[in-house]
Amino acid sequence: RQSAPTLLDDLVAKGVIATDIQTAARDHPDLLKEHFFTEVLVDEHKFTALHGAFHADGVLVYVPRGVEVEVPIEVIRRVDAGGSTFPHTTVVVEEQAVLTVVDRFRSENFEDPSLCASVVEVEARRGATVNYISLQEWGQGVHHFQTQRFTGRRDTTLRSLAVNLGSAFARTQVESVLRGEGSFSEMLGLYFAESNQHFAQRTLQHHDAPHATSDLLYKGALKEHSRSEYSGLIKVAKGAQGTDAYQANRNIVLSDEALAHSIPQLEIEANEVRCTHGATVAPVEEEHLFYLMSRGIDKVTAQKLIVFGFFRDVLDRI
Repeated sequence: RQSAPTLLDDLVAKGVIATDIQTAARDHPDLLKEHFFTEVLVDEHKFTALHGAFHADGVLVYVPRGVEVEVPIEVIRRVDAGGSTFPHTTVVVEEQAVLTVVDRFRSENFEDPSLCASVVEVEARRGATVNYISLQEWGQGVHHFQTQRFTGRRDTTLRSLAVNLGSAFARTQVESVLRGEGSFSEMLGLYFAESNQHFAQRTLQHHDAPHATSDLLYKGALKEHSRSEYSGLIKVAKGAQGTDAYQANRNIVLSDEALAHSIPQLEIEANEVRCTHGATVAPVEEEHLFYLMSRGIDKVTAQKLIVFGFFRDVLDRI
């Protein structure tokens, strides 16, 4: 189930569209045909195939040329105990337009396993700016699979934020494909796992045009028996000279049983580029805990302060 966005009258008058897929098929068939399941293909992998076979809930957001949507458009997804949902988000932003979209996934805690298999397609035309935020706040018992792909043309700005807090297991695949010269992508991620939660995250920074820039920072904290895996790839195609790409994944573990794996990767087919990557996994520094506790702060609060400080550079960007 989803809560579809409601637009202000002035945005409707400017030609902005935010509607469910069923309404879009009736009122905007040509627009839907051109952009629905075009950036992410149905047969791309087994999770997109599953989504394509059963998807029922979906949202189409369209912003005409030169229109700035100042208020974020928010979509709320829900799932029932023992149920499943296959939501689809298609976002198209024309030249010189500006948009922010917030996708929220939330539910109660369930004993019976539930499923969400989601696909997100975002296309930004020349000079457009798009901010997309995914807030995964499922309750325990939900298994979450999501594929996000952002496509940027010349001089576009793409910003994505993936937040994973809930679910029993979450697998997110976030891809930024820069097909236009001068385009820019910022990819941010935050995750906090506890109990037996398991987060598997994959990212792709695909530079398919010269003189484009991408910047990725994913940070996570893990406690109790939780696990995380991060696998990130910077891919620079032939002819994408002048590429500037950065990738970093940082993890802090708050118990001896928590486990984090990180695999940053580079695949470069151009010779005039600047690409750097790095990954860290470390426990809380005992000296930091001692410093705070020596000033009358209990251990749990001290850990919270350290984790908040660890997330601070990502939060500042947000």
